[in-house]
Amino acid sequence: MINISYNRKLNQTGIEVGDLSPIGGGPVKVLLKNIISDEIHFTQILNSNTWCKWSGAELITDILFYDQNDELIHKHNWNVISHGDEIEKSLWSYLKSRKKRGVDSKGLVIGTHDGRNGHWIYPIKENLSEALLIDGSEKQFEKLKNNYRSKNNVNLINTIVTPHGGIVEWFQGGEGYTDTVVQELIQDWLDDSQITKVQKQSVSFVELTNTNSFDWIHLDVEGIDGDLILSLEKFPNVIVYESMNLDSEMEKKLNHWFGKHNYKTLVCNGNTMATKINLQD
Repeated sequence: MINISYNRKLNQTGIEVGDLSPIGGGPVKVLLKNIISDEIHFTQILNSNTWCKWSGAELITDILFYDQNDELIHKHNWNVISHGDEIEKSLWSYLKSRKKRGVDSKGLVIGTHDGRNGHWIYPIKENLSEALLIDGSEKQFEKLKNNYRSKNNVNLINTIVTPHGGIVEWFQGGEGYTDTVVQELIQDWLDDSQITKVQKQSVSFVELTNTNSFDWIHLDVEGIDGDLILSLEKFPNVIVYESMNLDSEMEKKLNHWFGKHNYKTLVCNGNTMATKINLQD
């Protein structure tokens, strides 16, 4: 009676209902709820043999169905193995395997935004790993704190991270999703009138990774993902990063770097996962 589809390439969630006569003929109310924040970001009324689609970044969602009396008749739970993309499945499997062997994991996530989406959120929700969550946007960080206030396996820091630290120009605007040290990148998304520039102190990625033992790192840092990776002096088992904003020259540098340091790569939906060929506990 109910079919659900998650299309990662198109950023679409599809819901289709068949004959609703077994529950009185309908209609049903469909709600999409984020698994981290519990926010309802889409609502639709469906009659028998109808469908709807939600297009947007909110793909990691449970889907709830209510009858005419507002009683819950079905809840479709998002599951990483059934609905995640290849990187989400791979990161989950890596951390699940370590958990089963009794090996602790510690991750570093830079560019968490508000923590509602990302390859890393399901393993953190299910307590497969500890993680240090970092975001430079003040707006997004306040939401991040609220969304993870009950999680004791995370630490949160509101700061900008660059390869070697120091004062940087920080470009910000809109809801904070594209805040960056790369002016050209934020200009691809926002008008100049929406962008403000401030000088801020950044934290050294090299120092951060050298003084901690992170076995996995997740980066979504609006254009400097490659620069951070190339600055690494300690090499984690897994690196996930947003590769869609990197130019061909940086891609060549990264491919050489990954080969030199014995990583294999998986590219999926504008992101890349690099995994050590010989994983270390």
